[in-house]
Amino acid sequence: MVKETKFYDILGVAPTSSEDEIKRAYRKLALKFHPDKNKDEGAQEKFKEISVAYDCLSDEEKRRKYDQFGEKGLSGDGGVDPSDIFSSFFGGGSRTRGEPKPKDIVHEYPVPLEHFYNGKVVKLAVNRDRLCEPCNGSGSNKPGVDAKCRDCQGRGVQMVTRQLGPGFIQQMQIQCKNCGGKGTAIKPEDKCSNCSGAQVVKDKKIFEIPIEKGMKKGDSVAFRGEGDQIPGVRLAGDIIIILDQKHHPTFTRKGNHLLLEQTISLGEALTGFVTEITHLDGRKIAIRSVAGECIDPDHLWAINREGMPVPKTGGVERGNLIIKFKVTYPSNISENDNATIRRILGVPPVRNVSPDAEEAFIAKTTIDLAKESQSRRDDDDDDDEPRGPRSAGCAQQ
Repeated sequence: MVKETKFYDILGVAPTSSEDEIKRAYRKLALKFHPDKNKDEGAQEKFKEISVAYDCLSDEEKRRKYDQFGEKGLSGDGGVDPSDIFSSFFGGGSRTRGEPKPKDIVHEYPVPLEHFYNGKVVKLAVNRDRLCEPCNGSGSNKPGVDAKCRDCQGRGVQMVTRQLGPGFIQQMQIQCKNCGGKGTAIKPEDKCSNCSGAQVVKDKKIFEIPIEKGMKKGDSVAFRGEGDQIPGVRLAGDIIIILDQKHHPTFTRKGNHLLLEQTISLGEALTGFVTEITHLDGRKIAIRSVAGECIDPDHLWAINREGMPVPKTGGVERGNLIIKFKVTYPSNISENDNATIRRILGVPPVRNVSPDAEEAFIAKTTIDLAKESQSRRDDDDDDDEPRGPRSAGCAQQ
C-alpha cells in the first residue's frame, strides 16, 4: 500500500497504473494546461503540479521512494523544470540542469484523417525571435561596444528599499527601468540599424512537418534549436508541433481501427445488400453482405485490414474497418405482402385470445422514459422530506 496518493490524484490515475497509463494521463493534462495554450488563471500552476507528479511517477526509482515514504522521500532529488519535462516528453531537446534556455514554442496543428491514413508532409509558418545577424545579437553597430546596462549590471532587475514604518524596511526586486529587464542598454547613436538595439528580430520560417502513416492525435514533431533565441544564452528554444485531428464526416478512428456507420433497409438486412464507399486513399470499395446471412444491427461487422495503418510499419500492417449498421423499417405493409412475409419467415399464425379480452392497438409515442425515470426519482426524493409533526395516540389501560 502506498504512503500517499497526491501525485496519482493530480494525474487522475490509480497507484496501480502502468507506465503507459501514466504517460497518457500526463500527455492529456500537459496539453490542456500548457501556458502557451491555456491562459486561464491557475493554469500555469496546474501545469507545474502535473510536471512534478509526472517527473516522480515516470521514474521507477523515484516512484518506489514516493510509494514507500511519500514526498518526504524525494527531498534530495532536486527541483523540476516543467518546460524541460514537456519538451523531452514531446521530442524536444535536452539541456544541462540549471542551464538557461528559452521557452519552447508550442503549436497545435489540426490534421485531416486522410493525412494520418496516407501520410503527408505539410508546411507551417512559425514566427520566432532570433538573434540579429548584422550585429550578432549585440544590438550595437560598433564591434566591441559593451551593451551591459550600467544600472542593473546586466541582470535586468534592481533591488529597491522601501520604508514601511519606523524601524521597518522592505527590500524588493523590480525590473530595471533603464533597460526594461533586458540587461542591455545601448546609446541611440550606437544602436544597430537592423534591430534598433533590441538584439533580436522577428523571423518567420516555414517548417515541413512529416506526418507518417498511422500517427494519431497527440503525437508530436519537434524542431530542436529552431525556436526563440535570447542574447547571452547559448541554447535556443525548440518548436514543438502537437498533432490534432479534424472531424471526418464518414469515418471515426478507434485506435488502429476505423468505424463506419451504414444505414440499410430491413429488406437489405434480411436478403442481402451491396453498397459502395470511398476510402481515405480514394479507393472505391464495394461492401457486400454474405449470401444468406441476415444483418443483426446489434452486432458489429468488420472488413479485415481496411482500417488505419499501424504506426511505424509504413502502412504494411493495418487495423480493421468496423461497420455498425442501422436498419430502417418500413412505415406500413399491405395485407397481401404481410401474409407473404409471414409465410416466408415462418411466423406462426396470429395467436388466439380470450373471448372476453379487451382489444387495444399500439401507437407511436414520444414519451422519454429516461426523463420519466428521473422525474419519478425526484418525486421519491420529495417524499423523503419531513411532512411536519404528527400526533401520537397513547394506549389507555
